[in-house]
Amino acid sequence: MSAIAKHKPLQVSVQSSAQLFGQLGEMFSQSGKAFSVDKVSAALNKSMRQLQHHASLAELITLRNVVRELASQVDRLVPDNDGSALPVLADPDALERAQREDAVGEKVLDAAGRRGPMGMSTPKSIRQGNEAMARAEQNAVATTAARIANGELISSGELQRALDVKRQAISGAVKAKRLFAIVGPSGENYYPAYYADPTLDRRTLEQVSKVLGSLPAPSKHHFFTSKSTMLQETPLDALRKGREAEVLAAAAGFAAR
Repeated sequence: MSAIAKHKPLQVSVQSSAQLFGQLGEMFSQSGKAFSVDKVSAALNKSMRQLQHHASLAELITLRNVVRELASQVDRLVPDNDGSALPVLADPDALERAQREDAVGEKVLDAAGRRGPMGMSTPKSIRQGNEAMARAEQNAVATTAARIANGELISSGELQRALDVKRQAISGAVKAKRLFAIVGPSGENYYPAYYADPTLDRRTLEQVSKVLGSLPAPSKHHFFTSKSTMLQETPLDALRKGREAEVLAAAAGFAAR
């Protein structure tokens, strides 16, 4: 299906251009029939209009150059009644517009020609991509396991006991984006231990999490625990110093990236 679509513009343009030059040939071969440059020009322009929606940009530019060359020859061959030559394109504005279109088209073609060839998927590149994704997934699993082992991430039960809340409260906070869960190697949800840290205001943590919006849970955790260029320290450390407004601003910027 794609192969047919790919070649269709060329087939249509060849057919239309053949029809155009066939019509002009009939004009010139009809002895005794008077024809004018205006009539030839009208036929040229009609064919070009038909081609606009079917031919590619490169084909249109090429055919237009041929048409103009032909028009210039007709201009020399067909004088008007007083022996002077008639302009093939009677409308100077139309000629100027056509010249501008040519200039734009040539720039597009030139830019397209300077682009390097697009990479194609090969069995080797697909295999390498799959291997890279598998390694990344393994690294993510190992990192999460390490964070669980060192207490950086805690289970739902541990968070419930630390905050003295029910499981439903945890689920509701996650749905409201006030809290986020990171999936562990076994498929169980784990939560940042800093939500149970007494040195941090939990409501402020929840507010920052909401500002981070729909970012993936690992990205949110990365924001809280990594040094921020804007804050010159981690957001958790900044919150411990009472810099809530600055952390919220940094979170908004992080989410907008």
